[in-house]
Amino acid sequence: MASATHPFLSTYKTPPLTLVRGEGHRVCDSDGRWYLDAATGIAVQALGYNHPRVTAAIQAQLARISHTSNLYTVPVVRELAGLLSQTFDGGAVFFTNSGVEANEAAVKLMRKAAFRQGASHKTEILVLEGAFHGRTMLGITMTPKAAYQEGYHPLVPGIRVVARDRVAEEIGPQTLGVVVEPVQGEGGCVPVPNLAGIRAACDAHGALLMYDEIQCGLGRKGVLRILPRPDLMTLAKAIGGGLPLGAMIAIKPELQEVFQPGDHGSTFGGNPVSCAAGKAVLEVILEQRLWENCALLGARLSAGLRETGVSVTGAGLMVAAHLGRPSGPVMEAMRARGVLTVGAGNEGVRFLPPFTLTAGEVDQIVEAFAQSLSA
Repeated sequence: MASATHPFLSTYKTPPLTLVRGEGHRVCDSDGRWYLDAATGIAVQALGYNHPRVTAAIQAQLARISHTSNLYTVPVVRELAGLLSQTFDGGAVFFTNSGVEANEAAVKLMRKAAFRQGASHKTEILVLEGAFHGRTMLGITMTPKAAYQEGYHPLVPGIRVVARDRVAEEIGPQTLGVVVEPVQGEGGCVPVPNLAGIRAACDAHGALLMYDEIQCGLGRKGVLRILPRPDLMTLAKAIGGGLPLGAMIAIKPELQEVFQPGDHGSTFGGNPVSCAAGKAVLEVILEQRLWENCALLGARLSAGLRETGVSVTGAGLMVAAHLGRPSGPVMEAMRARGVLTVGAGNEGVRFLPPFTLTAGEVDQIVEAFAQSLSA
């Protein structure tokens, strides 16, 4: 039974730490111990904690106006949308509160596009084995993992799972769209092969290609713009600077006129304070070309982990070390050594550190991992 000390539903395990403060790349627990955060709230704190430009932007916007809904507009919301559009091929932006909401908006846009074009035969959306696209009903349908789907049937119709190395071959005239994480996060930091072949097959069959860049995007993969370009994409996590913010970006010009007033909406999507944080985050990433740091230090991290004898997958600062056994004890031992990580399935340790990581911090992470392998 819920109580004042534990008033939550039992959706999460009991947290091992109570965190009370974050500065730079480190967080402090309620006992006053500091940790190097190589998980960053599951790929969220791209610039670390309490970054001065992000904090100043949040405080300034909060002092002006914190919420209006989308009945009105606020300058910073338009400014962030414009910066995203400029960064991603002139795309049109729809703001959400989270990644899974951005994915929902993208699937709605694809279905509405087929409806408006009279393409009633295009009903099938392909997702990849190992994918993770969120926890709503659509999200778990697009996430082919039995543990997430058990007890929630019937699932959303029209979704078909295909092998990640056979996506192009599975696209046909009935395919409305293909949803791809260019690097699968929870699936083990696995880069999806043959994106060029998937793009070509989509073009050949008139299917839409969507990238879920919620975890790998904005430079974490080691590049800012993942090629070949998709028709639409989704972002979240890093874009909000720690605040709830996601975005669906319609890149293909024909998609930009599909939604009309009333077709979709969100009361809180594009909240001015979140967008102020997002604008500051994106400006810093672009000004400092932080994807280059992700590529450079991601290579150093991957090489260091491989030297311990484990299998390593990933790209940029989105890396997983595969143990071939449950990873929990190793992550616990790393935490005891002052480094926080997150799992990748049952046997992987996932590293999602800040884009601003240093070489010395990479070496600290590798050392803690090596010392924890005997756990």
